[in-house]
Amino acid sequence: MSARLIALLLGALAALWLIAQNRALHAALEKSAGLAQAQDATIARLKTELTATQQLAQKNQRAQLALRQQLSAAGEQATLREQAITRLINENDAFRHWYSAVLPDAVRRVHQRPACRSAGHCLQRLPAGQPLPDAGQ
Repeated sequence: MSARLIALLLGALAALWLIAQNRALHAALEKSAGLAQAQDATIARLKTELTATQQLAQKNQRAQLALRQQLSAAGEQATLREQAITRLINENDAFRHWYSAVLPDAVRRVHQRPACRSAGHCLQRLPAGQPLPDAGQ
């Protein structure tokens, strides 16, 4: 009888050990399922961000292309204007005289200003809170 009792006790101990192992495995499975859900959510968020980034990159490329085209058109227009001025200077004696004439002193002073040593020095020329003088005065 004692052998049966020992076998029965060993069987009960094995059953308890298997139950404990089953609970531990079940907890690990739930933890890994939660981790997998979190990773799926992260992957979905990253895919959304990637799509948005790709769309932004395409928009930037289109904007850069438009700006390059505008710059090219402006360069062509400047070249045409320069050619027109050159042609007028060569064709018209009165225009050539006007174009090469020295500007009056007052006009030159308006277009000339001393160089700024720094941004702070340039700001000092425009007093804050005081109106700018009228150009007609």
